[in-house]
Amino acid sequence: MEAVANDTAVLSYDVLMLVFDWIRDDYPVLFACSLVNRTFKEAAITYLYRKVTYSPAFSPVLDLRRNREDFCDGFFASARLPHNAPLVRRLEVSGYLSTRPPPLNKFHAQLRGAIECWPNLHTVVLAPRQYHESVFAEILPLLPRLALLRSITVNAACCDEKHAPLLVELRDLEVLTIESPTRAILQRLPDWLGELSRSLRVLRLTHSCGSVTPGVLRSFIPHLQNVSTLALGLSYSLTDNDVFEVWQELSSLQSLEFRYYLQLRPSITPRLPHLRHLTVYYSNISTREHANRFCRWIRRVITHSPLETLRLICENEVFGPAVSFDPLVEHLTFKHASRLRILDMRDCFVGKGLFLALCRLCTALEELSVSLSQDSVDEFHSVAYSLQRLHTVHLRIRNRRRRAAASPAFIELLMETAPRLRRVTIDGERFEVREDLCASRTSTDLFSFAKGAWTSVPDGDIRFLVRPAQAERAPFPWERGSVAQKERTHYH
Repeated sequence: MEAVANDTAVLSYDVLMLVFDWIRDDYPVLFACSLVNRTFKEAAITYLYRKVTYSPAFSPVLDLRRNREDFCDGFFASARLPHNAPLVRRLEVSGYLSTRPPPLNKFHAQLRGAIECWPNLHTVVLAPRQYHESVFAEILPLLPRLALLRSITVNAACCDEKHAPLLVELRDLEVLTIESPTRAILQRLPDWLGELSRSLRVLRLTHSCGSVTPGVLRSFIPHLQNVSTLALGLSYSLTDNDVFEVWQELSSLQSLEFRYYLQLRPSITPRLPHLRHLTVYYSNISTREHANRFCRWIRRVITHSPLETLRLICENEVFGPAVSFDPLVEHLTFKHASRLRILDMRDCFVGKGLFLALCRLCTALEELSVSLSQDSVDEFHSVAYSLQRLHTVHLRIRNRRRRAAASPAFIELLMETAPRLRRVTIDGERFEVREDLCASRTSTDLFSFAKGAWTSVPDGDIRFLVRPAQAERAPFPWERGSVAQKERTHYH
């Protein structure tokens, strides 16, 4: 133990900061590290107090003590201490706040006092799902005083006629996110964007964007020439052509997030020569015709782009038959195989032939998430050798009634075939790998290792050990209430 203590003392503050940056969100580990010695403590508390989040869960009953005590005890009180307050860089207020008005509700005054204590705030998120209408009335005037504030996220709690004039006084923002923008804020947004045009790099209008009409969207164009990331939520007022024409006018656009909905009218093919990252949100697709139209829409957007990241995220529950998205995968293998690094279409079914072709041709892939048949999963290891950079795989198996559990031998075979593969998730069952000096082990030993049964082997070699990780498995629709009773089988 003395030797270990001497080794840890040698690590400098700068080295520890680099190490802790990799575990910045693992608060139990950071807290444990802060107890080692003074150097560890000074490095760990930088990350422990970097983010302050207040997000009460929904409560069907009124708790009179919750808001009165939350900011007076524990972490929130500790973050306001003079030696910790300068470390706070991010504040998030979300969840279900009390709807009681002040002075019955002390949260307003407590939050105001906290912000006054945190002068180095860089990011502020004010997006509660439930709140009193004046919850941020005293907070918004304080934000322009924060010299380092560069990112803000707000929702309707800050965007009504009363609060919008206070919000648009902010300057020098680099990231602006507005959830479900109201007409009150949209009327002021063009002028505000004009004031932010030199500094703003990311603009996100998310969730319900029904008030964003073609005219409103076009009014943003002169002020978004430096914006590299743009997000737009669902608006039935906008056609594909309306959106495509605006995208083409943004010369610095590199990343897009968009909420897709089916349109039957034909559209133009936009030229987006700098687009590298595309995220598309959509509703469940259960017919082949709809899937083909969706694939054509994606192809139009990325045809002229050096695409590196594609994420297709279904916003609701996936049900019904698994329709094929093969036309899109065929396009990716033909046009973007050399550049594509991240492909996340975990709710999109891909046939066996095109999946194997994808693995053979898209050799730059680092993360892969798709839905497959059982046969495709069984053949994955035969082509995984081509994916030399692949480190994360997420697979969902469709078109079957009985759930099967991946055996450690099957996962270990994938690890040996794809040299950098470290995380595999199959139907919510997650596996990770570690490197350790060990002799050859059986599958039973792998599970023992996962439980912490470490063994010391003097003459062992370097080998990967598969570690089953804790993960909640998403049940199939027909399995709800009876997953525990289902018979589990292995691939091999």
